[in-house]
Amino acid sequence: MTGGSTFRIDRDELLGRVELTEVLDALSAGGFERHGRRAWRCIDPAHPDENPSVKVSVDRTGTQRWRCWSGGHGGTAIDAVMVAKSMPVGDAIRWLNDHHAHLDTITRQPAPPSKPIGRPDPEVASYVHRAHRLLWTTAGEPVRDWLHQRGLADDVLKANVVGADPGRRYLPRPKGFPGGSPAAVYPALDTNGDPVYFQARFLDPPDGRPKYDNPARRWAANPRVAWVSPPDGATERSPLVVTEGIADGLIAAQTGFAAVGVLGSQYPDARVADAIAEHAHDRSIVICFDADNAGRRGAERLAEILNERGVANPTVIEPPPEQDLTDWARHDPNWADAIDPQIIPHLDTGRLQPVGDLGVGLPLPG
Repeated sequence: MTGGSTFRIDRDELLGRVELTEVLDALSAGGFERHGRRAWRCIDPAHPDENPSVKVSVDRTGTQRWRCWSGGHGGTAIDAVMVAKSMPVGDAIRWLNDHHAHLDTITRQPAPPSKPIGRPDPEVASYVHRAHRLLWTTAGEPVRDWLHQRGLADDVLKANVVGADPGRRYLPRPKGFPGGSPAAVYPALDTNGDPVYFQARFLDPPDGRPKYDNPARRWAANPRVAWVSPPDGATERSPLVVTEGIADGLIAAQTGFAAVGVLGSQYPDARVADAIAEHAHDRSIVICFDADNAGRRGAERLAEILNERGVANPTVIEPPPEQDLTDWARHDPNWADAIDPQIIPHLDTGRLQPVGDLGVGLPLPG
C-alpha cells in the first residue's frame, strides 16, 4: 500500500503474462495428449470428467481461453482459478499474479476474425413454421400440454412461433435436422421476428442423448442469441431481461418483459454483448441465468462485457438455488417483482439474489 492507495492489478495485462497451459497443469495435476493436442480433465470439482475434455485456444484479442467440451463451460485463466479454487474474482487475480505470472508479456498469435453469420437456409424457416402449425393440431397436443405444464400460455407461444415436432411421420425434415423423439421446437428469432435457427427440446430424451439438439451448421449458424417478444396485450415492464435459453426468455416475455435468450451459459462474449447493447436502447438490462456455477459465471461475464460496452449498471439476478427462471416462475407467482426496477427502485446496480418466497432481491457482498 502506497500513499493510502491499494496496488491494482490490471486484468488484461495480467492475462498477457500468464501461460494458461501452466495454470491448468497446476490446477488439474497435468495434461494429456489427445489427437495431437493438449487436453486436461475438467477443473470444476463438481464435474467428474473421465475423459480429458478441456482444451485451450487463443481468441481474436490474443487472450488464451479454455473450454470444457463435455460440460460447456470455460473462460480465461482467471475463470479457471475461480472455478477450481472457488475464489471470487479479486482473489483469483491475486493468486495468479503471485503464483503464475511471468515478468514479461507473452507474445501470442490472435485467432483470425470470425466470419460474419450468414443467413440460414430457407429450410430452417420452413421447418419452424410447419412445426408451429403442428403445435395446434391433435398430433401436437402432447407437446402443447408439456409446454403448458412448463407455465407457457398459448399467446406467448403464438407470438414467438414455438412449435411441435411429433416425429418424421408428421414433420419431414432434411438430414442434419434433429429428430428421433417428440420435441418442442424453440425458434431463435432475429430482431425482425424471422427464424434464423432453432433448438429442439425432446420431451423424453432417449437414453444417453441430451435434452436439446440443433440443426447442423450447414443449415444455419448458431446466432447465440434469440429475441423473444411479449404477446399482444401483456402489461409492459421496463427492463430488457437476458435469460439462459429461449424457454426462460418465453417466461419473461409472457410477463411483459422484452427478452433475449442466450443459447448457453458459455456463450457470453463480445458479439453477444454487442447485439444486446445495440438493441437495448434506453432500457435497463437485467441478466437472469440459471442458479448454478455455469450460469453464475456466464451472467457475471456478460455483465462485465456490457459494462465495457458502456451499458450502465447491468444487474444480475439469480433464481433460488439450483433453479432456472422457469422453475422460479412456477413456484413463485410474484417472481417478476424482483426483476422490475419499478417495483424495487432503490436497487439499481450490483448482483442480486432472491430472498424469501417473494423473490425480492438484496445486493450480494462484493
